[in-house]
Amino acid sequence: MFNTKKPETTTPSITPTTSATPKPTPNARENIRQQPVVDSQQKPKGKTVISKDCFIKGEISGTEDIDILGQVEGVISLKNNIVSIKKSSKIKADIDANIVNITGNVVGNINANEKIIIHDEGNVTGDMNAPKIILEDGSHFKGNVSMTDNKVNAASINKDSKTPMNKPI
Repeated sequence: MFNTKKPETTTPSITPTTSATPKPTPNARENIRQQPVVDSQQKPKGKTVISKDCFIKGEISGTEDIDILGQVEGVISLKNNIVSIKKSSKIKADIDANIVNITGNVVGNINANEKIIIHDEGNVTGDMNAPKIILEDGSHFKGNVSMTDNKVNAASINKDSKTPMNKPI
């Protein structure tokens, strides 16, 4: 009636499986990664940051992108770069850049070679000139807009030409 015999527990035997043939080791040349060739005159781009506790009065120019969190009064001239006006910033300046991103407050004229973006909570009072202008929901703008290609001024191309300019459709 009572079985006094304990059940036997079997543990599965684990036998490691290894390959009989060893893996070939890669030769040293395969381990060397090719580094990209960098032109000696080409410098890596950095980014300048003006912190929220800074106040700059005058002209800002250079060849790096810039993030502005503080206050600037004067002129910002970074024609081939990106200017980002952050949420905490207060700018009273004319801006000339490749791309301008605005989340803060700007009073002044803005000229961009590529585009101007006024993000949510961005506020601009002044004239804007760029081939592409984006006003997101929640942004504020008061001024004039001119959407022309700043790289090519069509009026100056055919100024002395005898053939009439193509009229827009």
